[in-house]
Amino acid sequence: MDFQKNPSKEYIVNEIRKEEIPIIIFGAGIVGEILSCFCKKEGIKIECFCDNNRSKAQSNFCDMEVIFTPDLKAKYKDAIFLITAADIKDIVQQLHESGYTKCFAGGPLLRDFDISQCPLDISMDFAEYALGTCVLCHDYYLNPGQLFLRSVDVIVTERCSLKCKDCSNLMQYYKKPEDCDINQLLQSIDAFCAVVDEVNECRVIGGEPLMNKEFHLIVKRLIDEPKVKKIIIYTNGTIIPNEKQMMSLRNKKVLVFITDYGLLSRNLSGFLQVLEKNDISFFVRKATGWTNCSTIMRHNRSADRLREIYKDCCAKNLVTLSNGKLYRCPFTANAARLSAVPDYKDDYVDLFEEPLDDVNIHEVKNKVREYLLNKEYLETCDYCNGRSLADPEIPPAIQASKPLEYQRYNES
Repeated sequence: MDFQKNPSKEYIVNEIRKEEIPIIIFGAGIVGEILSCFCKKEGIKIECFCDNNRSKAQSNFCDMEVIFTPDLKAKYKDAIFLITAADIKDIVQQLHESGYTKCFAGGPLLRDFDISQCPLDISMDFAEYALGTCVLCHDYYLNPGQLFLRSVDVIVTERCSLKCKDCSNLMQYYKKPEDCDINQLLQSIDAFCAVVDEVNECRVIGGEPLMNKEFHLIVKRLIDEPKVKKIIIYTNGTIIPNEKQMMSLRNKKVLVFITDYGLLSRNLSGFLQVLEKNDISFFVRKATGWTNCSTIMRHNRSADRLREIYKDCCAKNLVTLSNGKLYRCPFTANAARLSAVPDYKDDYVDLFEEPLDDVNIHEVKNKVREYLLNKEYLETCDYCNGRSLADPEIPPAIQASKPLEYQRYNES
């Protein structure tokens, strides 16, 4: 399945209109809604949506049916797919393996599209962020060459103001959580940015990132980095930053993403007032989509089974920067921090293994590229339950009374 390089909007629209088969939008999310609006204005009839999230297939979206992607073949032997997912490489491979050969990246269609024409039920700031992510990720997929990352999590603390027993980032296992060393964090960001060409977003996370009283210094460093296009602060509505910290959020590159845990988000109302008063971009979303993916336990799976787990994982592209090392997901990063798994050298890239001078930097860059593009599975995947969008949901944010026990890999 080949994509034309630099396809114009007109080219894609003309190719779609040549065919007499159903047109399906892949991705029942914000960008899918925007693309549906674009198609309506262009007179392009959309048959339905499809999505890898099983829960989304239980209701209509934009007054259309949403089909769970693995169920598509039973209803549509052939179709044209317009992809809105940012992780387009995975989607193209999935469609190809399902026998579909006609698909187009939605990004080129939506570049410069005026989303104010769409009746969206979300803030314009978040809609523009979601659309910009899609367009940029699709551009780099269609024109490979540079080392581009869609998203990188920057862990700034192990501490959290909540004690969720099913936290997918494994915060519930830390008995003596600490803030990350600010100097090492800044050095890690410098090393990372020296290696990559561009990053769509850096997600500042914990734990609860606002518990690190120096989190604003990390945000400031990321704002000043031209290779980073967006900074997202993931927080839970329990802490309101002080005035000094708030200054770092007053930048057009910054978006505050707040998960609403109901009564647990005890300072949400006050936080929103402060954000609005300071004209800071934010988005609030109810806690949802939690699955049973936080247990740390060795399964002794075969290599083939590990490939399946990895392939279906919805978190394998949540690249995480931790202790100067680059991991594929937060589970792997935190399992390593907890010493809950052996030190699998091939499961991460150590950015400080060698000096990033003119001699070594290209070698490290190629190592990162190989790690991100061609990894089939991680050894740490054997300690994870797996994290597929098709997994059943569990109640979010059930609180634990104390840190959970786990087996350190070097303990009998």
